[in-house]
Amino acid sequence: MFHDNRFAGSWPDLVARLDAAGTVRRWAAADPVLTGLTGIEHITAVTAKGADPDRADEVVGALVRLAAGDGGDDADAVLLLLHLLSDGVLALAGRMPGPPDLVPVIVAELTCQIRSFPWRRRTRAYAANLLLDTKHVLWREGAHHRAGNPEELTAPHSFQEHDQEICGNSGADEDLDLIDVLMWAAMTGVAPPNDLVMLLLSERAPAGPGRHAVAREFGLHERALRRRRTKTLSVLQAASDRYLQAA
Repeated sequence: MFHDNRFAGSWPDLVARLDAAGTVRRWAAADPVLTGLTGIEHITAVTAKGADPDRADEVVGALVRLAAGDGGDDADAVLLLLHLLSDGVLALAGRMPGPPDLVPVIVAELTCQIRSFPWRRRTRAYAANLLLDTKHVLWREGAHHRAGNPEELTAPHSFQEHDQEICGNSGADEDLDLIDVLMWAAMTGVAPPNDLVMLLLSERAPAGPGRHAVAREFGLHERALRRRRTKTLSVLQAASDRYLQAA
C-alpha cells in the first residue's frame, strides 16, 4: 500500500472509513465473487503475494467492475485498487525514464485505466492488464518528448493494442520483467505476437491439464504447443543481448 498520502490518500483512513460503512459487505451483495469477504483486511489477505493467484485475480476483477465508469462507478473501489496495485506502480516508476518522481503521473493514468477498463471483454489478469495499459499510454505520450531529446534513453517497450489478455495475478509487478521482454520481442519482430502470447499463457498454466487447455485455445496438440514453446524460448534467448542493450 502507498505510505505517501499524496498518491491515493491515507491507507489507514480509507480502511477505517470503508469498514465502518460496511462497504465490503455492500460490494459482496452487488458482486457474488466477493461473497464471504466482510472487510478490507479480507480483501488484502486474498490479494497479497503468496495468496491463491486465481482467487486474487477474481477479487481484483470484481473491484474493477465496481470501479469502472460503466460498471459500479464507485470511487472507493478506485481508491482501493490504487493501493492494491501500489507495488506495480512503484515498479513502473523505477523502470521508466522521466522526472525523478513519476508516481503521481502513473497513479493519474492508472485511475483513468481503471475507470475505462473494458471488463466485459477482458476477463482475467486484471492487475497485469491495468499496469501494462498504463505503461503503454505513458510511453506513447512520452514519445514526442523523447524524440526531441535524442540524448535521453528510449526503450522499445510500447506494445500494440490487441484483444489477447495477459495472464498474470494480483502480484503483477513480478510479471512486468517477463512481459517487458515479450512485448519488446513482439514490437521488434523477434517472434510472432501469437507465439509470445502462447508462451506467456503456457508459462502461467499448470503442467498437465493447464497446458492442454492452452493448446486447445490455439487449436494445437499439446506436443505442437511444446515444440513452438521451445522454439520461441530459443529465439528469445538468442536475442537476449539485444534486449539488454535496449532496456
